Amino acid sequence: MANDTSLLVDRLIHALIKNTSEADIERLKHSALRTFANSHSARVNQFEIAARLEGLEEKWRILNKDFLAEALHPRRAELSSMSNRWAPEILSLLLQLSDRPVDHSSVVDLVLPKIESPPAPLTWADIVAEDPLDDRDGVWNNIDFTANESNDGERSDSLHSDGSVPLPASSANGRADGACIETLIEPATNISLREIQKAQFWGFQDAEKFDEDCNPKMNLTEMQAGREVIFLLLGLPTSIFSQKNNGQTAVSEAGFLAHASRESLTGLLQGFAAIADKLLGIRRWVGKDETIPLEQTFQAALASRLESYDHALSAIESKILSRDAQSFPSLLELYDKMSNLSRLPLQIHDVLLELDVGPQLKRPFRILEFLFDRACVNQAVGDVEGYEYMANIFFDCFQTYLGPIRLWMEHGRLTGRDAVIFIQRDERDVHLNSVWETQYNVIKDSKCGLHAPKFLHVAAQRIFNTGKSVDFLRRLGWEDHGLRRDLAKEVAMTYETVCHPAYHGPFSPFAELFDMALDKWIANKHQASSSELRAQLESRCGLRSSLDALEYIYFANGALSTNLSDWIFEKMGHGSHRWNDGFIMTDLFHGSLGSIPFDRLEICLRPVTQKESGGAQRSMSVLENIWVSYTLPWPIANVIRTDSIEVYQRVFVLLTQLRRAKDLLQRHKIANSVPTTDKEPPLQLYALRHRLLWLSNTLLTYITDMVLSTATADMRIAMDRAEDLDAMIAVHQAYITRIERQCLLLKNHTSTRQAITSLLHLTILFSDAQASYAGNTFTDAKADREHATYSDDEDEDSDPDSDVSSRRLALHAELPDAGRLKHMLDTFNNLHTFLTAAVRAISKADSAPCWEMLANTLAMGLGK
Repeated sequence: MANDTSLLVDRLIHALIKNTSEADIERLKHSALRTFANSHSARVNQFEIAARLEGLEEKWRILNKDFLAEALHPRRAELSSMSNRWAPEILSLLLQLSDRPVDHSSVVDLVLPKIESPPAPLTWADIVAEDPLDDRDGVWNNIDFTANESNDGERSDSLHSDGSVPLPASSANGRADGACIETLIEPATNISLREIQKAQFWGFQDAEKFDEDCNPKMNLTEMQAGREVIFLLLGLPTSIFSQKNNGQTAVSEAGFLAHASRESLTGLLQGFAAIADKLLGIRRWVGKDETIPLEQTFQAALASRLESYDHALSAIESKILSRDAQSFPSLLELYDKMSNLSRLPLQIHDVLLELDVGPQLKRPFRILEFLFDRACVNQAVGDVEGYEYMANIFFDCFQTYLGPIRLWMEHGRLTGRDAVIFIQRDERDVHLNSVWETQYNVIKDSKCGLHAPKFLHVAAQRIFNTGKSVDFLRRLGWEDHGLRRDLAKEVAMTYETVCHPAYHGPFSPFAELFDMALDKWIANKHQASSSELRAQLESRCGLRSSLDALEYIYFANGALSTNLSDWIFEKMGHGSHRWNDGFIMTDLFHGSLGSIPFDRLEICLRPVTQKESGGAQRSMSVLENIWVSYTLPWPIANVIRTDSIEVYQRVFVLLTQLRRAKDLLQRHKIANSVPTTDKEPPLQLYALRHRLLWLSNTLLTYITDMVLSTATADMRIAMDRAEDLDAMIAVHQAYITRIERQCLLLKNHTSTRQAITSLLHLTILFSDAQASYAGNTFTDAKADREHATYSDDEDEDSDPDSDVSSRRLALHAELPDAGRLKHMLDTFNNLHTFLTAAVRAISKADSAPCWEMLANTLAMGLGK
C-alpha cells in the first residue's frame, strides 16, 4: 500500500510541476507523504459544500421554487451559527445520498409529525374527586369474619389495621382469635412429599430410576403415557423411555396401564421408540457441522420440515389436552396418528442411510440423486403427498447446486471450491492454440463416470461448453454484458414452475418435466454464448477466410494449380536444381494468393539426398519433401487442430504427384516427339500412354470432384449449423477423417496407396521410353543404367516408395525398348487389377457412394 502511494505521489508531482530538479521532486514527495501519514482521514472541503448548497438554493429560485429556497436559507444560517467540526462531512453525505433534490424536494416533507401524548392513567384519586364515596354506612369497611363473639354482625374497620388505633374489646379479642386460626398450618412430612414426587413421574430423568422407585402396582392413565410419547417424538427427555449407549431408545419394563398387559404395552411403546429413533437420527444429522453449501442447504430444508413436524405434534398435544376435549385418544389411536404424521419425515431417514454408505466426496450430489429418485418412486406408486414432499426438498437443494453452474455458464468462472460441480480448471500454462480443449476438464470418478448427479449427465456437455464459450470470449476481449439472453424465457427451477401441479396434476412424469425445464434453462444461456462466439470467430477471427486459405493452398484451387505446379514441373523436367527453392515457392504462393498474410505462409523443403537431387525428375516420392506451413490464428487453431494440417499436407502431396504424372504424359505428344525419319513407334507406346493418362485423370477427378469438393461443401453446411465450438471442432474433424479415408491415406490403405504410387512411377518410365524414341539424350540408356546402379548402393534409410521405384527403374534399364514397353504394360495391368479389387473391397466395407463409383470406373478401364 505504501509503495502504491509513493508511486501515485511521484506521478502526480511530475504531472503538475514541469522542469524541476530531482532534489526538489524528492523534497516535495517526502513532504506529501509526511502529510498523508499524519492525516487520519481526508477532510471534506467545507467551502465546496457551502457553494453546492448555495447553488442549490439559487437553482430553486430560478426554477420558481422560492418556497424551497426560503426554507433552506434560514436553516443554513442556523447551521453556520453552530460549531460542529463534522458539519461539512455530514452535509457532504446528505448531498451524496440525495436523489435529484431539484425535482423531488417538497416543503411538506419538512413538517414534523405531531406526537400525541398518551392520556394520563386513571387513578382512584381522580375517581373520588369526580364522584366522592359515600361511606356513611360503612360500606367500604372490611369485615372480620373470624370474630367468635355472640354479636356476629359487628363490623371492624380492617383485619390488618394499625395497632395504634384503639379498638373495642370485642374487636381486639376477635383479632387475637383470628390470628391464631390463620397460623394453624399442618407441616408436610417427608413421606407425603415423596408420594407427591412419585406422582409427578415426568420429573424422572430415566426409566430405570423410575422402575426402582415407583410402586409396581401404581398405574398411569393413557393420557399421561400419551403425553410421554409426544415428548419422545419431540426429542425431549422422558421418564418411560431412555437412551442406550448405542443410541437406541429403550422402554421401561414397569406396567403402566391397568387395562393392558405388559407384553402388549411394551410392543406398542417399542413401535413409538422405533419412530423416535429415526427422527432422532434426522435431528442429529441436522445438528452436524457441515462446510459444503449443498449439505448445509439440505440441513436447513430438514430443519424446516422438522419444525413443521414439531408444530403438528404440539397442535395434537394442545388439542387432546385442552379442557374442551371430550376424551383422550387411546395409545393405539395415537400410534396411528403418529405413524401417518411421521411417514414423510421417515423417508428422509432412508435417504440419510443411503448417504452414509457412499464416499464422502460424492455425498453432495448423491443427496440430489436420492431425493430425485425418491420423488420419482413416490409418484410412480401414487403417493402424491410423498412426491410433493420430496420434490420440494429436492428443488430447495438444487437451487444451491445450481448456483455454481449459473456462475460458470453466465461468466465462465468457477467458485474455487473443489468438487462443487463436475468442472475443474487446469492451473498449468496452456497454449492458446489448445485452450478450448485443455484449459478446463470434466471431473471423472474411479470408474470413468461423470462426477455429477445422474439426471445431469445428458446436459453436462452443454453446461461445460457454455462456460468454456464465455471464457473463450473473454480471452478474445469480449465482456459478458454483450450476451443477448432472453430473461423472459429463463425458467425458475422451483417445484411450482417446473411441475405446474395446478396444470399438469400429480401424474405427469417428474423426470420428464424436470428434463424439459432444465433443457430450457440451459438452452437460453447456451444459445446466447454460442451464437456470440460464432459471430466473433467469423467476424473478428476470420474463420471462413482461414477455411478458404486452406482449400486454396493445400487443394491447389484456382491460379495456384497453374502457377506453382507448372513452375515446379518445368524445373524438374529440365533437371534444374532450383525446383526445390523454398523462397521462390513462397513468392509464387503469395503471388497467387495475395489475400493471405505474408507472415502466415511459408514453404519448407526437407533436405534431399544426392540421389533425389540428381534425379528428382525420375521419382514421385521426392515431391513429399515439399512442406507447406500455414499458421492459423490461435482462435481458429482451436477449431482446426494441428493433426488436421498434416492431413492437408498429405492431400497436397497426393494431388501434386497426380498433376506431375499428368504433366509428364501431356507435355509431349508421341506424334510430335518422334522424328519423321524414324520408324513408326509401336502401338504399345500409344496404349501405355492412353492407359496412364486415363488412370491419372480418373484418380485426379475422383479426388478433386468426388471427394474434396463434396466433402468441403458438406463441411461448410455443417459448420454453419454447428451449435457451439465443440460441434464445429467435431464437424471439421469428421471432414478431415472423411478426406483421409476417401483419399486412401489411412494406415490400413497402405498397400492401395503404394499401388497408386507405383502406377504414377510408370509415367516416369513412360517418359523415358518416349524420349528414347525421340532421340532425347537426357535420358538415354547409359544414364538409366548409371542411375539404376547408384540406386542399388543407396542406404537403407531411404523412403520405401523411392526404393520400389528405384528397383523398378533398374530392372527397366536392363531391358531393350520392346521389352520395356511390354514390362510396363504388364506392370500396369497387374497394378490396375490390384487397385480395382482393393477399391471394390473397400466399397463393400464402406457405404460411401464414391467408392462404388471409383470401383466401377476402374473396372471399365480393365478392358481397354
